[in-house]
Amino acid sequence: MKIAITGTPGVGKTTVSKILGERLGFKVIDITDFVKKNKLYKEYVEEMDSFLIDFEKLKKALEKEDNVIFDGHISHLLDVDYTIVLRCDPKIIEKRLKERGYSEKKILENVQAEILDVCLCESKGKVYEIDTTNKKPEEIVEEIISAIKEGKEKKGVVNWLEKYFDYLI
Repeated sequence: MKIAITGTPGVGKTTVSKILGERLGFKVIDITDFVKKNKLYKEYVEEMDSFLIDFEKLKKALEKEDNVIFDGHISHLLDVDYTIVLRCDPKIIEKRLKERGYSEKKILENVQAEILDVCLCESKGKVYEIDTTNKKPEEIVEEIISAIKEGKEKKGVVNWLEKYFDYLI
C-alpha cells in the first residue's frame, strides 16, 4: 500500500507520517528530501524558493515502493492507494512558518493555499481530509488508521474561506 500524507507546509505532515509509519511498519519517504537527494528536479526557481520537480522521473523512481508513506505537500500528485489531506487553521500555519523562518511572501502563499484547499482540490483517488487544528498527532494517526481499515473517504469538511477572506484580498 502507498499512502500520501499531504497538506500545506505547517499542518503536521512530517510528525504524523513518522508516527503512522511506526504504527504500520511502513517506510516513510520525505518527498522534498528524496527529490533533492536524487536530483529529480528540472531547475531551482529562485523567485519561488522551490525546485521545479520532474514528476515523470519522480514517479518512476517511486513506482516499485510498497508499504510506504509519502510525506510532502505534493505527495497527492503521486500514484497512491490513499491520500490523507491534513488541514490546519491558517493562523496556526502562519505562526509555524514564521517560526521556521519562511519569507513573508512564502508565508502568504502557503496560508492562501490552505484557505483555498489547494492540496485537497488537486487530490485524486481515495481521499480522506482531517482538520488537525487542536488535535494531538496520536489522535490524527488513530483517525487515519481507522479510515484506511474501513476504506472511508471524507473531503470538503474544512472551510476557512469566510473566516480568513481578508488574506485573499
